[in-house]
Amino acid sequence: MKRFVLFLMCAVLSGLCACQTLGPIGSPAPSAPPPQAYTCDRKDVVPVRARTQYSDDYGTMMTSDAAALSTPARNYRWGIKNSKTLSLAYFTFYLRPEGRYRYFRTSIYIDRGVKAPMTFLVRNNDRKGDVLKSVTVYPGQTVDVDVEIGGVRRLNVRSELRINHDKAEKIIIGEPEFYNCR
Repeated sequence: MKRFVLFLMCAVLSGLCACQTLGPIGSPAPSAPPPQAYTCDRKDVVPVRARTQYSDDYGTMMTSDAAALSTPARNYRWGIKNSKTLSLAYFTFYLRPEGRYRYFRTSIYIDRGVKAPMTFLVRNNDRKGDVLKSVTVYPGQTVDVDVEIGGVRRLNVRSELRINHDKAEKIIIGEPEFYNCR
């Protein structure tokens, strides 16, 4: 009997430990660590802040409004966000590196009110161009993105709010910038 009780206690404890590593019910499954950003000792960084570097395709605006760019985890100094609450809509814009930069980096945040993960595509030239990077962002999550864009003249960043997403109050592309390693 003592062996059975001891065995049962061990089984229950190992089950609890396994459940604890999986996280709360309803949270996204643990994922692999984010890919390493491109690293170099010295960088020539150009923030994407000028209107000549950005154009709206649907549902976005460039801003430096601190309240509009605040998230629970971070506050951004500049960025691109949805211009109004979006539902069943595209979120898409263009950036113009004009072939002068090798890398593009930003952070993407979607608010907790979005009911399902959103996939953001970074494409070469336009919405039908080659996919340079695909990033999945879960509600309430911020994902850092680093993309190699050598030679690209125009980037299209795009996502879509579908019927299962409900409404998006806040989608933020935080502090986008182009850079080269020296």
